[in-house]
Amino acid sequence: MLAFITIYMDNDFQELVQLSEKRNEKSYAWLRYLILLASGALSVLVSLQSGKPQVGLAALCLKAAWGTLGLGILLASVSLFGEIWIAREMVKQFVEEKKRRLSSDDKTPLRIVVRTPHALYWSERLAYLSLIVALFSLVTFAILTT
Repeated sequence: MLAFITIYMDNDFQELVQLSEKRNEKSYAWLRYLILLASGALSVLVSLQSGKPQVGLAALCLKAAWGTLGLGILLASVSLFGEIWIAREMVKQFVEEKKRRLSSDDKTPLRIVVRTPHALYWSERLAYLSLIVALFSLVTFAILTT
């Protein structure tokens, strides 16, 4: 994800900034929603399975679902840190740029572009993959136990 900040922006760049901010808000809201769903599913699955021993492939699918749900929650949470990281990085770059401008008397429009680190980008992709694997594991478990 990218985040932008520009002082004295031209219209095209300002529109790009607004679209980028809107996309980031929607993306992070979606991740929060997925974390909420996965946490609820994991809680219900664990509480409903206590006392009911499973064997064979069904038990393997259930344990895989638990593990991948937990991993998906963890990875999505790491990815959500990107929201905080971007805001902090934008402030840091803004302060550095303002300090530089004070010493150079530069009057051009101030543009700051922040790119999310690769680790946060990949944690989001791996969170999606983990939650998809959990879904398939749960469906397989349901088919095997009915």
